[in-house]
Amino acid sequence: MEKKISRRSFVKKSVIIGTAALMGPDIINGLAFGGSPALFAAESVDISVAKGSDFYKSTIEAVTQLGGMEQFVSRGSKVGLLLNSPFKNYGAHVKPEISLAVVKMCYDAGAKEIYLLKEGFDKYWERSKLAADFQDEIQSLKPGWDDFIDYKIPDFVTLEEPAITKPLLDLDVYINVSILKHHDGVEYTATMKNMMGTCSTPTNLGMHMGGKLGLSFFPDIDYITQCIVDLNTVRKPDLCIVDTTEFITEKGPYGPGKLAKPHLVVAGTDRVALDTYCCQYLNLDARELPIIKKAVERGLGNPNLQQLNIKEISV
Repeated sequence: MEKKISRRSFVKKSVIIGTAALMGPDIINGLAFGGSPALFAAESVDISVAKGSDFYKSTIEAVTQLGGMEQFVSRGSKVGLLLNSPFKNYGAHVKPEISLAVVKMCYDAGAKEIYLLKEGFDKYWERSKLAADFQDEIQSLKPGWDDFIDYKIPDFVTLEEPAITKPLLDLDVYINVSILKHHDGVEYTATMKNMMGTCSTPTNLGMHMGGKLGLSFFPDIDYITQCIVDLNTVRKPDLCIVDTTEFITEKGPYGPGKLAKPHLVVAGTDRVALDTYCCQYLNLDARELPIIKKAVERGLGNPNLQQLNIKEISV
């Protein structure tokens, strides 16, 4: 049956097509038949990668390529930041410049309150020369790491009821800010492993030493990796940012160790895709990593980078 077109619709399309006449037949066909040519639609970016030595600017640019922080944080919202910042050695924690950029963007987008879901090491912020310019913002950050509740995970495999920081479940926006680095047990740390930062110390010890009990700190890799995947079903981050600037490639997660320095800030919303992309900088095959394999089986994200729009820019 032929679809009827109203006079108003016909006139509107005629004006648009007339305007686009000089732009080629592909544009006209797209407009005439309801298409959305890239010329008139904002580009949808799955993974944004900003390269540069100014990590603060790179972070802002990486988020800008996703549409800006306003895409994730609305005015008056309460935001939770999960920063991988408890480790003191260089290359084992998120650069404070990256964290400061995230805080600044959240406030600029209209965030009412920002909670830190994991406590950092002493003088974490002061390790950046920018800290002096952001004292008001730093002082405004609220602790969100000392109020835990037992959370029953539906359809758990190994992690049934972890103790999780309560703000994670209550806040309007959850942003996961991790660092890519080596890990002696599970091979790498990035967005999904960072989720352990929302748990109490006893819960984390249970994940590390549970399963087939042994003498090592990681007696059962299959167990801890499945716990990490179970934990990632509790709440999906609204935004993920991975510090892939300068990180340890050995002796992780604490370090010190040899450093890789690709100077990248990587951002997106798909945890599996981000971890898959970043792991290449540790010379790891993501398809063979237990966390990523189990996360894919659980339907937590897409590891096929060829199917994604990855935008890489220099800052």
